[in-house]
Amino acid sequence: MRRNISRRDLVKSIPGISLGVGFLTSPMTRITGRPETRFSGNQISVTVSPPGPKSLALLEDVKKFTGRSEYCGYYGVGLKSGNGVYIEDMDGNIYLDCLTAASSTLLGYSQDEIAKAYYDTTLKIQQTCFGYSPNIEAIELARKLIEITPGDFEKKVQFGLSGSSSCCGSIEAVRKFTGKMGIISFDFAYHGSTGLSQAASGFRSLNEGIYDLNDPDFVKVKFPVTVAESETTLKNIESVLAFGKTAAVMVEIIQGDGGTLLAPGEFFPRLREMLDKYQVLLIDDEIQSGMGRTGKWWACDHEGIIPDIIVIGKGLAAGYAPISAMVGKKEVIDSLVPSAHSFTFGGHGPSSKAASKTIDIIQDKNLIRNAYQTGNRLLLGLKAAEKYPDVVVEARGKGFMIGIEINLSKDLLASKIFAFRCLEKGIHFGYIGDKQRVIRVLPPMILSQDECDEVIRVVHETAEEMHNNRIPRQTIEKVQRYALGW
Repeated sequence: MRRNISRRDLVKSIPGISLGVGFLTSPMTRITGRPETRFSGNQISVTVSPPGPKSLALLEDVKKFTGRSEYCGYYGVGLKSGNGVYIEDMDGNIYLDCLTAASSTLLGYSQDEIAKAYYDTTLKIQQTCFGYSPNIEAIELARKLIEITPGDFEKKVQFGLSGSSSCCGSIEAVRKFTGKMGIISFDFAYHGSTGLSQAASGFRSLNEGIYDLNDPDFVKVKFPVTVAESETTLKNIESVLAFGKTAAVMVEIIQGDGGTLLAPGEFFPRLREMLDKYQVLLIDDEIQSGMGRTGKWWACDHEGIIPDIIVIGKGLAAGYAPISAMVGKKEVIDSLVPSAHSFTFGGHGPSSKAASKTIDIIQDKNLIRNAYQTGNRLLLGLKAAEKYPDVVVEARGKGFMIGIEINLSKDLLASKIFAFRCLEKGIHFGYIGDKQRVIRVLPPMILSQDECDEVIRVVHETAEEMHNNRIPRQTIEKVQRYALGW
């Protein structure tokens, strides 16, 4: 029989964590102060075994009407509504969301202030095509981004439609500025799926048959997670820099889709020093880690380094609009001539207004502090699950960007089974990395301590079940059928 672990008992058992009042108020009133209207309840409720019949019907239409590349799949579950930190699927199940639409719904759901800011702007004028006719909303956002990004040098902003497009633009800019074509990036990095951004990414399966995997202009090195690997990677990077053909190194300070990987403490300062020596630029991809998710505005702030270009996307408008930006040294950004990297919807007024409002909420509600404090609580609680080493190899990360590495030595599907079982218990995770071995933990920045402890409880309960070989057979069968991944 499955043993239910209460939140109180669990929290008491984890060193360094105590019960207390949540940092923020209830999910429905955190930001707007208004009662819920989307779906009833502010807690987990899974009454239909996921994926339910309505989700499965939607999945059939997905297969019928959209391209194969459009959907990679985690659980076969379709979503229809969200409120606070909770999401509702097509069959009425309510989950606590720890995926946040791949880190884009940064502030959770039902953020009516952002929706209203977007809508009110469209009532005045829905689109100006900034490249021909600028708008004040984009300029206001550019000022804010320049203010919150590191570096006391003169900066400029170039807008895009997605993290992919802005990664692409950053490569264009450094090539134009330096007159060199070489880009060094990292194995299992993910910088996007548009031209140069995909070529710089380190997932071979995404590039095979599309880009030359041996293109000398794109060199991949190992992302180091140990001191020894750090030494080797730095030596390999310097051996490439010595040829004098490299424009920039492009990196995620915390490697996201690669498995929430963190480099040893001195790696990035030493890399920055090396790049300065060879007069090579540093592009920092903060698409997933930025906007305060890690407990500082940017992951590079943890490392004490200043990139030449920071790329921002995903959570920039908290999921309310597709918008991105690259912010960098004026002379580097301005090396691109007019229209070299511009889009009809770049600098879109309503999207820019939504992004500005997102920044305002993060600052006004002190959500970066919450990401730091509650994120530390979450990581500490998740690391306690390492007491089941046959299940959990390691929990790691910063703030609300955490990964739980699952032991695949006995079963290559173990991480997907773990994630699917957590879904059945009401926690919505993802899974990423080499062989998709890492559970992706990306909760909204409004997560309270009580909700944090609920995530910890479910992870511990699932780890105990796997340790004791008590995962239901039907869960494993659903994994084999619906947990596709990529």
